Amino acid sequence: MPCVPVVATERSAAGRDLAMGGAIVLALLLGALGVSSHDAARQGEVVRLVRVKPADAEIRRLVIDGHQRSGTFRALMDELHQSNMIVTIQFGPCGNGRIRSCVSDVQTDGRQRFVRVKVDTRTTDDRLIATIAHELQHAVEIGRDPEVTTSDQALALYRKIALGSCGQGMSEKCETQAALDVEARVNDELARTPRIVAAIAEGRDEQRP
Repeated sequence: MPCVPVVATERSAAGRDLAMGGAIVLALLLGALGVSSHDAARQGEVVRLVRVKPADAEIRRLVIDGHQRSGTFRALMDELHQSNMIVTIQFGPCGNGRIRSCVSDVQTDGRQRFVRVKVDTRTTDDRLIATIAHELQHAVEIGRDPEVTTSDQALALYRKIALGSCGQGMSEKCETQAALDVEARVNDELARTPRIVAAIAEGRDEQRP
């Protein structure tokens, strides 16, 4: 009988040592990648997809990945979740394939506003995430102006705030410096938080068949 608690204690100690060993390995990996434990913990959060609506499972994966790895991406989603906007994100061509992403439609039902975003798939996951962030910034710009409820009104907004020929009324291909800055920041944040860390933090074994 006295042996039982002794054996149990030794097993518990071994378990603690193994857990600590795993924690040390993960901490070393995170340190080598320049990722803080706070960032890793955030990657395990449940992502609310209330007003940002991926059109399919692949877009959903990218949006969750962006939310977990990029503070800028999270801030965009947080602002949209405080708005009356529903932003649907889907794969699809813009400008007959000449433009990599776009806001393709703006509508309202009188209570909520609906924005549709399209992105081109012909690039890497991280660049797709940054491109989605770029378009979420445009959705935020529309959301900040309560008078914009149609695509025509959205174009009128961009005549005021866009760069270059769109702002001059000479083109309907519109761009803002804020969206370009967001894309650059998200690219930088993703580069500093590689996908492998997100997989560890979420507890998924992606090597398992």
